[in-house]
Amino acid sequence: MNFREARGYQSRWENTGLPTGFSNFQFIDQHYGSDPVLRRIFSQARKHDYQSVLVEEVREADCALLAEENQALAARSPDFQKAEVHRISFFRSSSDKAPQPEDFLGYAIFKWDHFGKESKPRARVFEAVMCPCRGEIQNNFIHFARRYEVNTTLGRFPVRGMLYAKQNNLTFVCAHAALRSALACVLPEGDISYARMNALAGIDHKSRCVGPVGDKTNGLGPTDLEKILDDLGVHYDKLIHEPRLVDPATGKPWTFPTEYQRELYGFIESGGPALLGFELDPKPGETGDPSRHAVPVFGHIFNEDAWLPNAQRAYFGGAEAYYPSENWLSNFVIHDDNFGPYFWLPRHFLKQDNFRLMYGLKSAPTTFRATTAEAIGFNLCYVIAQTYPKRNQFWYDRFSVFARSGWLVLRTLLLRRDAYLADLEQMKDREGASLENDFCQRLRNVLPVYFWMVEISAPELYATTRRKFGEILVAADKPGPPPFSPSLFLAARLPGLILVNAGTGSLDVGHSQLHGHTDLFTCAKQPEA
Repeated sequence: MNFREARGYQSRWENTGLPTGFSNFQFIDQHYGSDPVLRRIFSQARKHDYQSVLVEEVREADCALLAEENQALAARSPDFQKAEVHRISFFRSSSDKAPQPEDFLGYAIFKWDHFGKESKPRARVFEAVMCPCRGEIQNNFIHFARRYEVNTTLGRFPVRGMLYAKQNNLTFVCAHAALRSALACVLPEGDISYARMNALAGIDHKSRCVGPVGDKTNGLGPTDLEKILDDLGVHYDKLIHEPRLVDPATGKPWTFPTEYQRELYGFIESGGPALLGFELDPKPGETGDPSRHAVPVFGHIFNEDAWLPNAQRAYFGGAEAYYPSENWLSNFVIHDDNFGPYFWLPRHFLKQDNFRLMYGLKSAPTTFRATTAEAIGFNLCYVIAQTYPKRNQFWYDRFSVFARSGWLVLRTLLLRRDAYLADLEQMKDREGASLENDFCQRLRNVLPVYFWMVEISAPELYATTRRKFGEILVAADKPGPPPFSPSLFLAARLPGLILVNAGTGSLDVGHSQLHGHTDLFTCAKQPEA
């Protein structure tokens, strides 16, 4: 039984509204040792205008996960004595009335670990799930939020958010915490225990330990991470940037040749969270290998007024074939176990020199990444525009001009067939026209379960109204270029024009009453696995 399900013993339920004089700082100073991560979580509750906080004790006898954690600590450190745990829940309603499900804002688990040789216990936020303070209306796109239920003394309450976790640096380290948050996005159960991760990686806290061991600190290496992912059946892509190491296949430094940010954005937009590992700058006087850290990345911030897309082409980058939608990204959304949940990582803050490793988790195996699918999508757009340069339909002809002039905006996602077809069936243009039913049925018969969708837009459509000309569908399970195979093309939907690869060497060309631009696909339309 985990901390969300375990029985709680209520110790306090306090009003926190501003007229009461309740102070987040004072409360945390008095009860939780001025813990900075907990201050971060309380500040997020304050942003939601929370009105009460419920504190409950969780006991080892009522929580199998707590017992498992304590056993691991005892194996790792013989002087471990006991642990104390509080479950802290946040509500929009005050304590003078029964809270409703919609009043629940989230929870945090605070844990004290007591050791015989230490006068003060080691304290930390073990985990937390909070509602994000910003949503799509504020251009904050968090793609993998999950629904969690918490069993409190006031009743059961749901919260939708991203699982935050913090290392204890004894039985699990930062890579464990980051991987746990990322895996929570894709595992059907929405969580995984550290004991299970350690068992998969071969860490028993005796013959093999993590955290400080002598004058070294042991972490999880790529082999460990991949063993965990492989044994769980999680699909992923891996990017490596190790300038000081030599690739045995080439005899050259193991470097990733382009900026990693675009690949990271491709992972986020096309179906899965990412685990990002980086090297820290050495401190003055520090010797030996630099320390490393890992964070989970699961969303991005969209900047509709970004200067970069135009300036990069006009002033710094020269002519480009199209605008990648990544150009409008300003920040990635991450957790950092050292600081707390829902931080913004500026797009170019973490330099290529510090980047070392990235795992992009995927809902299905693919033979190439989103950036390659996007390039294929553009080539197909160009071929279509050359083949059908003008059809005397306003929005199609506009697409054709933009494709041949290098002005398209492309956005790539890895989609499930049912999510795409559900979107098609309710899709309408500004005049209210919808797609013909027979086309939807035709696609249902020919599309694979997963494929790449490359959305096609224009700068003003994409940035201002979140709309598009249409989309190109690209196979995700066939060998990628070079050379280009015609079998990679599955279908295209453009204003008034429909193209389907019949699989017989011929192309079915159809016409549609849907002549206008339509809404971009949103991840809210992608059902949870």
